Amino acid sequence: MAVLFLKFLFISTIITIAGYQLTVSGDKIGEETGFGSNLVGFVLLASITSLPELITAISAAHINNANLVFGNMIGSNIFNMVVIAIVVVLGSRKMFEAKSENVFNASMGLFIVALTGILTIMKLKFAGIIIAFAYIFILYFSFKFENKQNETIQKPGLNFMSLWKEYLFFLFLALIIVVAGYYLTIVCDKMAVTPFSINGKTFILGSTFVGQLFLAVSTSLPELIVSISAVKIGKIDMAYSNVFGSNIFNIFILGISSFFYAGNMFASVNNSIFFSMFIFFILVSITIGSLKYRIKSKFRLDAVLLIIFYLLNLFYIFSR
Repeated sequence: MAVLFLKFLFISTIITIAGYQLTVSGDKIGEETGFGSNLVGFVLLASITSLPELITAISAAHINNANLVFGNMIGSNIFNMVVIAIVVVLGSRKMFEAKSENVFNASMGLFIVALTGILTIMKLKFAGIIIAFAYIFILYFSFKFENKQNETIQKPGLNFMSLWKEYLFFLFLALIIVVAGYYLTIVCDKMAVTPFSINGKTFILGSTFVGQLFLAVSTSLPELIVSISAVKIGKIDMAYSNVFGSNIFNIFILGISSFFYAGNMFASVNNSIFFSMFIFFILVSITIGSLKYRIKSKFRLDAVLLIIFYLLNLFYIFSR
């Protein structure tokens, strides 16, 4: 187990460094091409920082480990709310005057996770198709919502001629994450079934726990780095839209992963995942409340609650 853990740390470090550089490159492309700041965070940065989740989820589906797929995606969403807690503590008070777009994005995250939960209970084999269409509709309405809020938005363009070097660098970093994400999944799959002893007691972590803790946290590190960086440079709404956009994109990844699973992935998942979904609902509800309610106290009860419920979820999954 010790060797596997060292491999996990090494590959996670590669993903973190490449993910950060990929985000910086993506942010530059987003700014130069003229997309709205909310869409840059919600679509571009969210999809970029979720690239490790995409590779690891597809790899986990390819080896027919449904619990690792669900644990990774739902666990990443829950950890993203811990990212919000960290942002809350590090940020200034003005950051809580969030735009309406972020409340909309947060609520759409609740919607698509709830939809996924219903489809999983129904054990629909083609639930992935429904989730994919739901994601497309959310993108459409998010774009319409931002246009309604900001009528002066610059007309976007890809600007290939002036940004070709940045696009190549972006693809190079993406390739690094693809390869590292594939090997990270293999390592986590072995960690899930490898027994280890503590004080004479033997433990097996299991796929759901490994997916929600090790795999989810390691693949969500780019979101953490990007959000903290956004706070430091004053792009608060981009930090929020990155996290909320990643939540939605992660569920889209879950739907896509089902096409690489041999059989019905939604009928093969452990029921404990529904507990994690309910925890996610609580975390997002707390966050939506803190977005609109200006808290003047230095003690951030919302941040404390986010961390407590995150730890409660891990404890429950591990005990199961």
